[in-house]
Amino acid sequence: MAEKLGLEQARIIVDAMLEEAAKQGLKFAVSVVDAGGDLIHMSRMDGASALNARMSYNKAYTSTKWQRDTKRIKDRLFDNALGDERRDITWFGDPLYTPVWGGIVLRSSDGTMLGALGESGGTYQQDEEIGQLGKKVFEAL
Repeated sequence: MAEKLGLEQARIIVDAMLEEAAKQGLKFAVSVVDAGGDLIHMSRMDGASALNARMSYNKAYTSTKWQRDTKRIKDRLFDNALGDERRDITWFGDPLYTPVWGGIVLRSSDGTMLGALGESGGTYQQDEEIGQLGKKVFEAL
């Protein structure tokens, strides 16, 4: 398992993710951020929109600030039985928070959060699938 997350690792991860997206005929943007949510590397495929790039960053950023995958955040806030107390994300005061599938936390072998991935360009399920592939690539480094 990788014990650090820098530009070299980010490029390897992003290349694998974009290769898979291309195989699926998708146009993706992928962001890798450090543990503070600051951008290490971003790539946007030809045909992917500026919104895809923004969403990829926001998902990665959200994962670092909440220290969990965005799928878990979305499921907790909006899908679980919270009765009439469904959460409004604006309550949390950061307009970058994006609690939708596709933000993936990256951790070292001892559980320390090193950063996160964010991707956008497909359905939420496709975003999540490509993100999980990126996590596997990271873990194999």
